[in-house]
Amino acid sequence: MMTRNVLPITLLTLLIAAPATPEILTRGGKLAVDAHADGRLLFDLVGNLWVVPLGGGEAQALDIASGAASRPRWSPDGSRVLYVANTDGRQGLRIHDLGTGEVGRVGSGAYLDLYAAWHPGGERVAFSSDRRESGLDVWEADLPSGLEWRLTNRPGDETEPAWSADGRDLVYVHRDGKSWSLVLREHGQAEEILVTGDERIAGPSWRPDGTLVTFWRETRDGWSLDMVILSEPRLVRQYANGEAFATTPVSWLDKHRMFYAAGGRIRQRLFNSWSSMTVPFRATVEAQPVTTVERVRRTLARIDEPRGTLVIHAARLFDGIVGKYQLDLDIVMDGGRIRSVEPHRDRPGDIVIDMGDLVVMPGIVDVHARLPASANEASGPLLLAAGLTTVVAEHAQAEHLNTVWSGKDVPGPRLLPVADWPVDRYSELADKTTPGLELVLQSRAARLIGVHADVPRRFSETPRIDHGLTDVVLGSHGSGLPAGIGAQAELLALAAAGLKPEQALRAAGVNAAAALGVDPNLGRVATGAAADLVFVEGDPLNSVEDAIAVVAVVRNGRFFSVAGLIDRSADAETVE
Repeated sequence: MMTRNVLPITLLTLLIAAPATPEILTRGGKLAVDAHADGRLLFDLVGNLWVVPLGGGEAQALDIASGAASRPRWSPDGSRVLYVANTDGRQGLRIHDLGTGEVGRVGSGAYLDLYAAWHPGGERVAFSSDRRESGLDVWEADLPSGLEWRLTNRPGDETEPAWSADGRDLVYVHRDGKSWSLVLREHGQAEEILVTGDERIAGPSWRPDGTLVTFWRETRDGWSLDMVILSEPRLVRQYANGEAFATTPVSWLDKHRMFYAAGGRIRQRLFNSWSSMTVPFRATVEAQPVTTVERVRRTLARIDEPRGTLVIHAARLFDGIVGKYQLDLDIVMDGGRIRSVEPHRDRPGDIVIDMGDLVVMPGIVDVHARLPASANEASGPLLLAAGLTTVVAEHAQAEHLNTVWSGKDVPGPRLLPVADWPVDRYSELADKTTPGLELVLQSRAARLIGVHADVPRRFSETPRIDHGLTDVVLGSHGSGLPAGIGAQAELLALAAAGLKPEQALRAAGVNAAAALGVDPNLGRVATGAAADLVFVEGDPLNSVEDAIAVVAVVRNGRFFSVAGLIDRSADAETVE
């Protein structure tokens, strides 16, 4: 008998205290700083833009309302601010008019636009964009007319353009694979490579008199501030090191005085000085009312579970918790739950499935995915074939699909409506540049599920995660990829960001279950947990790519091969 899919919503206890005392900040993270000749410093802090006198003091917030703001730049006349806005996980360029308070967009917003710089004339902006889908190129926009044109078209990425003070020459950073270069475009001349090598380069900036360009270079000892003296021949020299530099461009007030950020503070330095000085600031951040939420464990609905016992013999088991394989175990399932995990033995009378040397691990949990409105009953088996056994997504027929997908005939992942199962923070790291993405997009699962749009580029470089973090949660919504394929791409992105394979798998398992409030009933292979398993080839604890080489799954206590799931999907489409 089918059970109506009413997901019990456990009450959350909310304790709201009086408004907290405003917080005074005197340092930040990786600040970006820009100085104007009228005596104002502009910098980014906690997603907002701030202004402080050149000598330091009380910082005033600009209260930008168009998404988290970063990398601000004064217009030449100081009346406008150009910055990067991060809205709904996508970066774009905005211009804030200080006189009117109006915020305008540079470009259409359909592409990844960032690393912007004003032309000294104040009516044009150079920036990096992926709008030709051939990597990041340097583009220029004429603000009064809205016209845009491409300035560079090299293989790889061209980023961080910077104009000379007279507006005739441009420098930018070029990256092609592991090679980094600083490139000069002199007016009327062929491009010239000033610096090249395998050390990362960032943040070029012109000295106002045009005699040299400063830039950041990453060495074995950390970042250093280097310079190219534009003499004949060109001379490259290290200028400063030993500080925890933020690699945003140096801001020159004049040819003697510069500002930059290091160690979360604003620093100023005279060109002929051996040391820098701190520009102190005090930024008053209005604190939100303190809200304490006591999370109570939630309950997963049990729908159409099978009768009887099924045993899976696991030659190698990753249980989602211990960072190594456990060998030669039996996973004993009653209905849709795991009754026990025991040493392997003969079990007369029981149905035992032995998948040889395949790795058994928890099914993938995606806490926020994109499920197309066109998804129907036949979509379920294909999502399972990608290893996805629980998905949180928006769909008009979520309750119906979850009921059907919990059964035998047309199985699919557990579908939880995002409105009832919201998770605030999750990974969303996959984009067009994720290593290994092409293999995922060319896979049989991708062809069957259908990827109907180009994957957008969302980051200029591969995002990094401190591998010491233990609470990363997998969510694929931001990539734009459909459920199933999005989760596979996100696993690759987590590994590329620096997580060990076992950490990436926990992000799609126990961490996701904890974020949903359903641990320990999901995301692990243990007594009492949901009988949702994935069988994969290879060694997923050594290479996360092997975690998406799915051969079979168990969903709600029933075993399905990938070939069988594909057949069930085709049969369901025929019936519909």
